Amino acid sequence: MNPAGSTSSSVLALRDVSKNFSTRRGELNAVTDIRFDVREGEFVCVVGPSGCGKSTVLNLIAGLDRPDGGSILLDGRPVDGPGPDRVVVFQEGALFPWMTVSENVGYGLKVQKVPAEELDQRVEKVLRLVHLDRFASSYIHELSGGMRQRVAIARGLVLQPRILLMDEPFNALDTQTRDLLIEELRAIHSEIRNTVLFVTHNVREAVYLADRVILISFRPGSVRNIFKIALPRPRDPDNPELEAIVRGIVGELHEEVEKAVAKEFGP
Repeated sequence: MNPAGSTSSSVLALRDVSKNFSTRRGELNAVTDIRFDVREGEFVCVVGPSGCGKSTVLNLIAGLDRPDGGSILLDGRPVDGPGPDRVVVFQEGALFPWMTVSENVGYGLKVQKVPAEELDQRVEKVLRLVHLDRFASSYIHELSGGMRQRVAIARGLVLQPRILLMDEPFNALDTQTRDLLIEELRAIHSEIRNTVLFVTHNVREAVYLADRVILISFRPGSVRNIFKIALPRPRDPDNPELEAIVRGIVGELHEEVEKAVAKEFGP
């Protein structure tokens, strides 16, 4: 294992990142010595037990919070706050109900004062990509949960960020819708080769999607292992090789879950 996964083509580099929070019980060391890279065009998934700091790491990369130690570099420059080069897709899309689908997707471009003709072209293109072009004039309440998440993904993609950050975006969806969106996300990434960091608690989902899977240990979260997924795409979810990789990651994950249970409830 190479914990850093360093390469000259890295878009994102985390170097010994730590984050603490003040709680009623005192100082909480959420993550410590987090160190990994995300390369150009790579799809990286982050997994780990509940409370290990997966979302904390994503928020630090997004610039929504600041690390207490270490550094986060995007294209070699320190991350010191939010920016259009990093776009986050959350579990809840946080869409504007008074806007149409196309208006929601184009909102960020409008804020950036992108010329109207270019804005319309980019919105139209990305709506075709997520199969929502027929719903451009629809309002959010007229859409299913899965379609709303497609809108949220489209709103991120249209900004053409250096890295798309996804925080368990399909967690609130039913299994059938989730499986459909996972397949669509795979197809989108195969077509445009954008750079994605995807946080999930679902190991099978991670192995199906990712070039590499990063396993975060129980709190304080740190990189326990990095798994390279060398299987060709598109992947067969019933492939015994894929299943073997899933079992290996789940085995290490269960060890971390046991640590979490022991810490929470005692021996």
